Amino acid sequence: MSSLTEKQRAYHLLKMRTRFTRLDLNHDGFISRDDYELMAKKLKEYGKLNAEDAESTRNAFMTVADRLDLKPGVKISVEEAAQKANRELSVMAQEKSKASLKKTHDPIFDALDLDKNGHISLDEFKVYFQIVAPDISEDEMKHSFNVIDSNKNGKISREEFIAAAFDFIHGFEETEISKVFFGRLL
Repeated sequence: MSSLTEKQRAYHLLKMRTRFTRLDLNHDGFISRDDYELMAKKLKEYGKLNAEDAESTRNAFMTVADRLDLKPGVKISVEEAAQKANRELSVMAQEKSKASLKKTHDPIFDALDLDKNGHISLDEFKVYFQIVAPDISEDEMKHSFNVIDSNKNGKISREEFIAAAFDFIHGFEETEISKVFFGRLL
């Protein structure tokens, strides 16, 4: 991936800044293990998760925190986290990236699939945004849902969710999906 243009790198950095700004749930300007603990706690609460699903979701969030070297007490500024992700993701092999992302996002999908029917409805998807982007409008949530629902059947499948997450986190091209996974770019 060394053939990335400056425009592609800059766009990806914007997405990573958006990602980490949104994930800074305690709004202290830093990403820490506490933010990921808070995400798991909020998803358990908003999603009314049972103990098993809550633990699986917490483990998924902790896996991401571990990949970012966020040990207890460690804080990384939002900007530093975005720069690091931008650098590391630009050289990560696509297949490794997909396997890594699936491992962390499968449990998140499972947690958002509140009725356990194998799909995320619009109402279930709103739970996700209550956690990562509570400031966005209902229209933005619907737009994001509709973009991620690539086959337009009114529900997001696991494959659509993983593909959207992958496009956002690992994609360097400007696509519609890459502009909505964490809400509008900041």
